[in-house]
Amino acid sequence: MTDFNKKIDRRQSKVRKWDKHLIQNKYHLGDDAIPMDIADLDFECAPAIKQALIERSMLGDFGYSYTYDEYYDAIIHWNKRRFNIELKKEWIQLTFGTCGTLHYIIQTFCSPHNAVMINTPAYAPFADAVFHGDCRLIKNPLKLVNMRYYFDFELMEQQFIEHQVKAFILCSPQNPSGRVWTKEELYQLSELCLKYNVLLISDEIHRDIIHKGTTFVSLWNAHPNIKDLSIVCVSPNKGFNLGGLKSSYVTIANPQIRIQFQDYLKRVYVTSPHVFVIPALIAAYNESEDWLDELGDYIEENFNLAYSWFETHMPKAKVMKADSSFLIWANIEDVFEDEIALTNFFQKAAVTMVPGSYFVDHGQGWVRLNLGTQKEVLKTVFNRFEALLQMQYKHP
Repeated sequence: MTDFNKKIDRRQSKVRKWDKHLIQNKYHLGDDAIPMDIADLDFECAPAIKQALIERSMLGDFGYSYTYDEYYDAIIHWNKRRFNIELKKEWIQLTFGTCGTLHYIIQTFCSPHNAVMINTPAYAPFADAVFHGDCRLIKNPLKLVNMRYYFDFELMEQQFIEHQVKAFILCSPQNPSGRVWTKEELYQLSELCLKYNVLLISDEIHRDIIHKGTTFVSLWNAHPNIKDLSIVCVSPNKGFNLGGLKSSYVTIANPQIRIQFQDYLKRVYVTSPHVFVIPALIAAYNESEDWLDELGDYIEENFNLAYSWFETHMPKAKVMKADSSFLIWANIEDVFEDEIALTNFFQKAAVTMVPGSYFVDHGQGWVRLNLGTQKEVLKTVFNRFEALLQMQYKHP
């Protein structure tokens, strides 16, 4: 049984989230700052991963590596066991981080001025990938109904026709809200993409932590024909906290799409993997599933703690119930006059966050917080918030 309450000093690790110099430069905060912005975890990685990297390090040889059979087998068995996804070895392609992968995909399959659609609010690097490919960004806002997001398929189809959309970047589960799309929703989305020949790019990196009562459905299990017109982006980075290794891969069933993408990767020299990526992924997928399940339980407890705090101490905030991951998405426009007031509040609390304005569009009045930390840290954050509310703000 893993003790996720064990606190580790990440300030010594030179990680972006906790580095005091980076926090000082970006947020002008001191050593007491608590970061809740960057989406990685404040826990030691799974013991099997740590041991695998120690053993690989002890070999003392860090020459060029390659993707060997155990790597593919681990991915195939994990996808089948965890998500009932059937993969073939030749469909799997190593990449170096999902954000970079999205750039590569857009630059491979889209020409300058092509239209690429995303749902908003959206993780900002989605838009960056579109802009850096000299493409036109088409924003399809999600509908908010009873504090839950839904696709606007009617508007989506109109935009597909009007803008001759070439590609669609889907976030599944959705970031920042943690929304898990249903099989029916993904089927309808797939139908539209197939009808208008829109390449569907599904970013599924947050799928490893799914909350109880929710079933994650991968895009490829939602529609029998969407494999022919889609690319699925996957990574162990979020669930197993391996972001610094840039461990990611895509699955592409259509051989023409796959060969075209692989040719592009060769041109930009995305070839041999980081020497630690392969043993880390194998240890994660083959030996760390129990650890991941325990982590999921702990994260859900953190969500319940957060839901309770907001309901009691900031009832005017509207908190979206997450289906997945460790990120909480809250509407605070009835609490703070504007984003400046929100930022000032967090500045005084010495807590970092991601404001809704970061998420391309339709996120104004919202804030995203990372709950992937120890309960003691969360309680400290909420105590700071409560003290500020009592001292400086009229209690809602």
